[in-house]
Amino acid sequence: RTRLVPPPCAGLMWLEQREGGGSLRHTCEQSDGLARYGWLMHDGQRFGAQEIRDGRLRLRTEFVKRPGGDHGGDWSWRVTARHEDTGGPAPLLSLFFYVATDGQGTLRPHLENGTRLAAVTGTTEELGSFTLTFLRPTADGGDEPAHA
Repeated sequence: RTRLVPPPCAGLMWLEQREGGGSLRHTCEQSDGLARYGWLMHDGQRFGAQEIRDGRLRLRTEFVKRPGGDHGGDWSWRVTARHEDTGGPAPLLSLFFYVATDGQGTLRPHLENGTRLAAVTGTTEELGSFTLTFLRPTADGGDEPAHA
């Protein structure tokens, strides 16, 4: 979330399917027993990168803001998930992205083929009309990632 114009509120939750179950995570707290979490770099307004080490899972989120427009610019956000190789089968990882408006506003999802979230359009008093676009996931080595 920016410190300037109040944008839509957005976040990420993750769930690694493990034998015996898994835990849906939304925040990182000291009591969670995570090996590491926090910002690797951040200037408070234009860019940032953070890493979360949750067991063998490494989540990295990065954002960059490009100046322009009437409300401060365009944002890009990338999530990278890696798993330390243990010789066993790759775990199933679910990433849940959410978006909401603080106060009054509208949001409308746009699905591709009725299954994959391709975009969210919306309006807020502060921003006017906006669009969040979700690119298809990619995988290392040209493999097609499994996704909904």
